[in-house]
Amino acid sequence: MSGVRLVRVIDPLLRQTAFSIEQMAPGGIDRPECGAVRAPDLERAQGRLSELIQRPGHRDGTKQNAIQLVLERTHKLVEMMNAEGATALVYLDDAEYGLQPRLRSAAIEIDFCFGDKDGKVGPEDIKEARKHYGSVRGPVGWNRLLLTDEIERRLFPERTLRSTEGLRLLPEDWLCGPPDPIARLRKVCRYLDDSALARTYADIAARLATVASREPESDLSQVFEQALLLLGGEIRKRNSVRPTITDIARIGCEDPEVKAWLKTPIEMSRRLQPSTLLDRYLATGMEEPS
Repeated sequence: MSGVRLVRVIDPLLRQTAFSIEQMAPGGIDRPECGAVRAPDLERAQGRLSELIQRPGHRDGTKQNAIQLVLERTHKLVEMMNAEGATALVYLDDAEYGLQPRLRSAAIEIDFCFGDKDGKVGPEDIKEARKHYGSVRGPVGWNRLLLTDEIERRLFPERTLRSTEGLRLLPEDWLCGPPDPIARLRKVCRYLDDSALARTYADIAARLATVASREPESDLSQVFEQALLLLGGEIRKRNSVRPTITDIARIGCEDPEVKAWLKTPIEMSRRLQPSTLLDRYLATGMEEPS
């Protein structure tokens, strides 16, 4: 668009201030042009912050000092906009700002509400967001988890599974009898390519959370847990692609028996938890079963 000049804010503290300013604007970070602040946003923020400082009860103490600090940083953003002749000040990195508005808004929430607030969504930011969304029961938390998975696929394609379609091992392909039910899986998993390994992991995780949950103390549950420890260790060793909750849901639902347990978003959010199906087996410092 001609006449539009976007200038990127680099300083992390000014980025946090810009985020706070956008939260004050109509629509907040849900507006179509989210991730940047403009002259009306800055003017509105200056007026509101100045008003807050002058209110009785806000003239002393740490709260007044905090408001004053945000106001001073807002002045710096105004100065930057005027000096650069900017139409808008972008407080996100290129990759995040390049996302479509729906994903960009979610990326802002992940970084500035749950992450390190630096304007760039990193793996740790995503991990913290998943931890929060996983604790929110029902469709709302589930939908935010799916959105987080989508953002990870866009920002970190090298870390994520490109497609749930393709080779994966089913229990009948690897499950053995005692004394070592995962003996065959232990032999073949090292020869699977990264995607097949991730898909196999997702298939087992879905079964552990559903059909095996009929009897949590059963041999089947214990075997699936051993299998996830094994595959998780192989994934960590390779530092290869990891399945997401979305992958587990999609791959699991390809089996009618598993799908019967995952009929609604409420059931999915209750059974498919990142903390129990991903973090537990893919966290660093774990050992695979001997």
